[in-house]
Amino acid sequence: MEAAKFSVKIREILKKSLKWYSYPLIYFLVTSFVCAYAWYTRPIQYRAGIKIVFKTISVIPTLIWIGATTVWIAVAILIIGFAYWMRKRYPELTIWKKVESRVASSDKKVHASLWRKTLNVSISALGIVLVAAGLSLAIWISRPYITLLLSTSKIEALENKVILGQVQGNRIIIPTALVDVPILEGVSMGQLSRGVCHISQSSAPGEGGNCIIEGHNLAEFGWWRPQSFFSMLEILDKGTPIYIFYGGMKYVYLVKDKAYKNVNDPKLYDITPGERLTLITCVSTWSPTIYTNRRTVIVANPV
Repeated sequence: MEAAKFSVKIREILKKSLKWYSYPLIYFLVTSFVCAYAWYTRPIQYRAGIKIVFKTISVIPTLIWIGATTVWIAVAILIIGFAYWMRKRYPELTIWKKVESRVASSDKKVHASLWRKTLNVSISALGIVLVAAGLSLAIWISRPYITLLLSTSKIEALENKVILGQVQGNRIIIPTALVDVPILEGVSMGQLSRGVCHISQSSAPGEGGNCIIEGHNLAEFGWWRPQSFFSMLEILDKGTPIYIFYGGMKYVYLVKDKAYKNVNDPKLYDITPGERLTLITCVSTWSPTIYTNRRTVIVANPV
């Protein structure tokens, strides 16, 4: 008898819970459609970056969502299974009578008290706030990627800007990552909020050593704040061009390697001889270690 009740309860949980899998599926289909649109409308050289964007905003969030849903269902089943086992093992406990009494009273649809109604409304309101906050955060994180996928004109405008060479001051431009930002000398929180920073101890472009430039990845949250300048370094792939305008000269680099290093790695700010460009930012936006001890490092060689 108990086994039959347990089986029925499990089926009820699974039936009610399966609908939760539809939400990540819808999200995956929508984001996949956007990525497919970019894949077939952009030049072939952009496809490597689009693949990384697809992984960042579509595959990884969907897997996290599905995993969390599965864990939630598994925990619910385990709790019910444990409760049935406890009831069978210790039938004399008074807790079972209390549970049955509560279930019976709920089945009779007894009118809730004012306190109960207030509690239910508060829980629902909190749930809505948390869902809205989660969606806002997801949209904010995905915003530069969606802009990249849907806005061909911005990439073309940056490419034309590079070709025309109408750039004032020291600046780094990476069209495929929508980077167009001033290069400031020396690193500080104030400097990082206004642009990317050239590490003063490293070489300047064209000097024959390692030119190291550091910038924020997303930085502080806020719809009213612009997202930071190296938010999409993750999409850079081998061979992607990077343009540096420095001291009135134009320097072109091609991405050679992308690595992930600890912030305490002695080679992170390597200034040994050998002309190259190194870009440093926090790790990918979906990583749990963002803003902590991991850095995305892009190494590019001069053309």
